[in-house]
Amino acid sequence: MNMLKMSFYDGTLDRAKAKTVIENSDKPCVYTYGFAYKSPTTYRKPIAKIEALAKVEKESYLDITEEEAVFHLNGYSGNDMW
Repeated sequence: MNMLKMSFYDGTLDRAKAKTVIENSDKPCVYTYGFAYKSPTTYRKPIAKIEALAKVEKESYLDITEEEAVFHLNGYSGNDMW
């Protein structure tokens, strides 16, 4: 099974494809803001599909990983990139 894995960092983030896959799936979405190892305040928070689609469309720094049970969206700030 091909699991979705896209990142803004390496240029593999295809927003149109990500939106299509998320829209057509029954998997729930979770969201993290920042690096997991830095104990972010938002870590794997369940979000509605409509909110996930908005993040795919609007967040500049975004990674998306399809896991067995969920889509994990991970957003970053510009400060994280320094």
